[in-house]
Amino acid sequence: MDVERLPFDQYQRYRLVSDLVGEVRPPGKRLRILDVGGRTALLRDFLPADRVDLVDMEPAPSPGLVLGDGSRLPFMDGAFDVVAAFDTLEHVPPQARAAFVAECARVSRGYVMIAGPYQTARVEEAEEAVLVFLEQKLGIEHRYLREHRAYGLPDRAETEGVLAAAGLTVKSFGHANLDRWILLMCLEFYVDYDPTLRELGQRIFKFYNATLYASDHIEPVYRHVVIGAVAGAPMPEASKVLAPPGAPREALPAFLPLAQELLAFDHQRDALRPELERLHQVVRSLEEDLRQHDEAQRTVEADLTAHRATVVALRAELDRERAANACVQRDLEADLAGNRATVAALRADIEGLRAGLAQHEALQSDLAREIEVRGAALDEHRARLRDLESELVAARADLARERAAASADLAGARAEAKALRSELEQHHGLRSLLESTLEEHRDLATRHGNALLDREARVDDLHAELTAAFERARAAEVELDALREESERLVRLLRSRLGNLGRAFAPRKFGDPT
Repeated sequence: MDVERLPFDQYQRYRLVSDLVGEVRPPGKRLRILDVGGRTALLRDFLPADRVDLVDMEPAPSPGLVLGDGSRLPFMDGAFDVVAAFDTLEHVPPQARAAFVAECARVSRGYVMIAGPYQTARVEEAEEAVLVFLEQKLGIEHRYLREHRAYGLPDRAETEGVLAAAGLTVKSFGHANLDRWILLMCLEFYVDYDPTLRELGQRIFKFYNATLYASDHIEPVYRHVVIGAVAGAPMPEASKVLAPPGAPREALPAFLPLAQELLAFDHQRDALRPELERLHQVVRSLEEDLRQHDEAQRTVEADLTAHRATVVALRAELDRERAANACVQRDLEADLAGNRATVAALRADIEGLRAGLAQHEALQSDLAREIEVRGAALDEHRARLRDLESELVAARADLARERAAASADLAGARAEAKALRSELEQHHGLRSLLESTLEEHRDLATRHGNALLDREARVDDLHAELTAAFERARAAEVELDALREESERLVRLLRSRLGNLGRAFAPRKFGDPT
């Protein structure tokens, strides 16, 4: 970095302190220096051979910057060879300034150098003149000069007193002639305000820094460097690092053409001011658009952050669900193994049911054969009944023929009636046997039906097959019912025929009609 191209005000303060440090440096020693309020790290460019640590309350991208309060420095006693502060004390609240200076003395083992403006009427008037120029000519407000006014400039005698109370030898050196400082400050802000003049401003500052800086300490001055030396440390001499006061005679005439050129430029700029104001308005509008875009971007970034947090939460939830699903899967696999065993048992039950069904079908076949046998017996009984009916008809015919001889043959008829009654009792016995047989078949069919229903409840998958078996059983039962009804009808018919026969052979009273 070419430090001579820095604005004159920055160059003044850093160059003076760095020259004073060089004047008291032991030969060949690399110093450890603390810059309090030095977040810009400019002192490193003036003292590249030394180690310069930085502490400030405001963050900055400078490497090694420590965030800390100058009135409570986070360092051990006597940690540094030099502790410096550049135009910083005037920005410290008045109630904390004594602590600030005392802390600088505490952490130093060699020197304390506090550079900056101190309170005098002329210095305050000079700063006020610069503020008026900035506000009326350029329409801008300077933050740091406004802070000087708000806090008030520090008292140099009080600063020296704090260092002396800490046991340091104290001396002050002044620099930056006030009249020249006012003009150069206005020039600095003027050329910085217009981007087209910034390169010219750097050339002007380089000229000042190279030719006028060393002699620019004619009283009254704007800035002082208050130096405190720890006991035994030699006090630096400004006369050894500065030229005699007063500008070199050949240096000042060079500014006359420059002043004329700047006046002409200023006149042209006043003519162009409306257009510049319009362009500034456009710039402000673009800046507002950019601000809104930045706000929208921050909102999107916040939403994206929330979305990422949601994704992380969802992933965590998914992991938990996967773990839970793994447990459920293990339980399902265990249930599946149990179900397979149950299925195997059910298959064994099905095989048993099939065997039972085969037995039932065999019983049904036996029942059908029994029914067939019983049907044949019923057919025989029916044939016998028909024969009886034929005999009854013949008996009636014989009775009609033999009524005339009824008295003579009554004894024989009574004997024959007795025989018929015996035969009727036999028919009653046969009927009871048929009814008992029918009841046994009905019980057998009921037991088989109940067994089938119980097995159907155990194995739903065999429902259709068991239903078919039940249908066959019901058909057999219907057939049995039909046989029973037919048997009962025959019995009633037999009873009716026997009743008629009994009435026909019953003893008649004298005088009854034949």
